[in-house]
Amino acid sequence: MTNDDHTGTGVPAHEEGTDSLSAAHAVPLPGPPRPRPKSRATAVLLAVLLSAVAMTAVFGINWLTSPPSTTDKQRSFASMPTVGYSGDATSTGTISPAWASGVETAWRIPFPSTTYGSRALTTVEDTTLYALFEDPNPTARQVTAAAFDISSEQPRELWRTTGPLPESFGRPSFVSDGDQFIVGSIVIDKASGAQSSAPWEGSEALAAVDGIVVACDKKQACSGWTQEASSWVRQWETTTASQNGALFTLDKLTYPDTPVIGTGEHQAVVLPVNSPTHLAQLLDPRTGRLTDVGSKSPFRDKQNNVASFAVTSDGLLVFNDDLFVTYDADGFITGTQAYKQMKRMPTLDGRMPTTAELGEFLSGARPAWTNASVTAPAQAAPGTPFSLTVTPSDGRPPFTLDPGNNDQHHYVSTFWPSEVRASADTSVVYVESVDHADRGDRFFFDTASGVGHGSEEFHDAEHLSWAFDDLAVGVTIDGIVAFTPKAS
Repeated sequence: MTNDDHTGTGVPAHEEGTDSLSAAHAVPLPGPPRPRPKSRATAVLLAVLLSAVAMTAVFGINWLTSPPSTTDKQRSFASMPTVGYSGDATSTGTISPAWASGVETAWRIPFPSTTYGSRALTTVEDTTLYALFEDPNPTARQVTAAAFDISSEQPRELWRTTGPLPESFGRPSFVSDGDQFIVGSIVIDKASGAQSSAPWEGSEALAAVDGIVVACDKKQACSGWTQEASSWVRQWETTTASQNGALFTLDKLTYPDTPVIGTGEHQAVVLPVNSPTHLAQLLDPRTGRLTDVGSKSPFRDKQNNVASFAVTSDGLLVFNDDLFVTYDADGFITGTQAYKQMKRMPTLDGRMPTTAELGEFLSGARPAWTNASVTAPAQAAPGTPFSLTVTPSDGRPPFTLDPGNNDQHHYVSTFWPSEVRASADTSVVYVESVDHADRGDRFFFDTASGVGHGSEEFHDAEHLSWAFDDLAVGVTIDGIVAFTPKAS
């Protein structure tokens, strides 16, 4: 280990985030022409009557079309038609070129929702969609788990079970552990849906490595558990630095879907922390041993210069505006390099990069592990269209896309990407721009025409995931919804 690899003590720190902007023009509808009154008294009477009729109509329409708890962010599309899924259920990690024709709703799975929005958690393994959602009645304290085969035109339910809702239950991720899923402290059998409660109530399962489940309380404690027969046995417990609650600082650079890095005996769980000396800790899933990584000391040369880190497949890369340091999965420093900051984002196409690949990308190279990269201008000049530059990784020349050129007639003044994907031939580029409410514009750009395709329901879907190359699954107020390329 390096000299500064030690267990740190945490102190509260401010949270960092990325803001992105999206806007839409609201066009007021013209009112009906008013009759010309014959006298002042008649005019006053007509004005009063028209106001009463208008108010009655407005309140009547609102009462008929939307319940009091429904907001603009909870629009229902349940009555809209669906087209089914006709693909071959293939998942290569790269979006299909078929998205160039547009977006349609394939199918919906209804489930209960609350006035606070959709609560379904979803994951896809092979051709099975697993979902977990809370009972909308808060006094019921129940959760329902369900599994669906989604390889055919319509989803086919495999099982559905109900179990108790833990006292502490936020929005945890599905952690796959052999023949079962663990969601927070809920254990779900993949074959039958049978539910049971894990003994780490108050903590959340982060990962499962070689039969050991790592659970942390988002404060200062983590523990490791193994299952023997029907019982859970705690293997270790450790006190960490103050956990910052977020999985990764810059997850949109490498798009990690697990906190586990490394392979074999050199695997570790990455734990972001609020420490005065380090950005993260590496947790050995077998022993609970902690190693501090991401020292802040090299980045204190410039006033107000804040370091960030990105998770790679085999380590971490810590950087600021002009310097980055790489660490391996054991916490050793493997390199330090100066670089020039660029507003580039690699596309999400299948796998995470290594620290060496990400370092080369930050130094100006095209991303070797993915299909393309997208660059947004540092600041568009007033009155000029905002554009995105797409650079294919195979050496073909870059091209530009105008986010404002979309079939949804969405006005786009700025469009800072939060997620980008590209087909292998870059004939389709998917770009998503998320606003403060974790929702925003998202389009599939047909690069031949330059037009971005979307739909209102696709725009409103939350927590979008990619089941197959030609099937995306999200959550709306109506339940679980799937999207597929529009038939050409």
